[in-house]
Amino acid sequence: MAHNRIRRTTAAAVAAVALLAGVAACSSNSDEPNVTLTATGNPAFDGPDGKTEAKTPAEQARSQAIAKVNEFYAALGSIEADPTASVDAISGVAGDPVLNDRVGDIMLRRSQGITSTGAISVIKSSVTDLSAPVDDQGKPRAEAAWVHVQACTDISGWNAVFPDGSSAMKPDRGQFESTNITVRNPAWPDSNGWRVTSQTVEKVQSCD
Repeated sequence: MAHNRIRRTTAAAVAAVALLAGVAACSSNSDEPNVTLTATGNPAFDGPDGKTEAKTPAEQARSQAIAKVNEFYAALGSIEADPTASVDAISGVAGDPVLNDRVGDIMLRRSQGITSTGAISVIKSSVTDLSAPVDDQGKPRAEAAWVHVQACTDISGWNAVFPDGSSAMKPDRGQFESTNITVRNPAWPDSNGWRVTSQTVEKVQSCD
């Protein structure tokens, strides 16, 4: 049987509120946020006359990956806001090397008494590339899938502080950051298999 692989680049904008950014892949030097999440994804598209139409495998991968990114940032924000919260939840939204880096970074911050306040806002985000394997009939095939997500965030509303109240943020952090995120699913098409596995970040002047 011939195997086909969907691989497409899109510019579909996805609205979300209060996401984390500024975490570099394989690095624990970036700042962490306190996140309040609002999910905006729709599980299906509305067709003519208000009827719902099933998503294609690529559309499923796109929406599932965006949802997992939201879960990832919400989990980090919740843990950062509560020093007594278990870090175990991160394993449900992240895979190595991000998983190992984030757990280590959070534990280091806790040992220093650092807590977070405020929130980071996503100005815009989009899926830039994806691979969602399908069979000859165009149905999802059991093979690893991945999605690349790009998000531009405003980090000015979030702060991390030491026990004495002084800021733990880098003084030159700026206001906007562009973050590239890879979300992988080795259990595709199982929607529960998605994990954030890499992040790279750069400072930008704006999100325009």
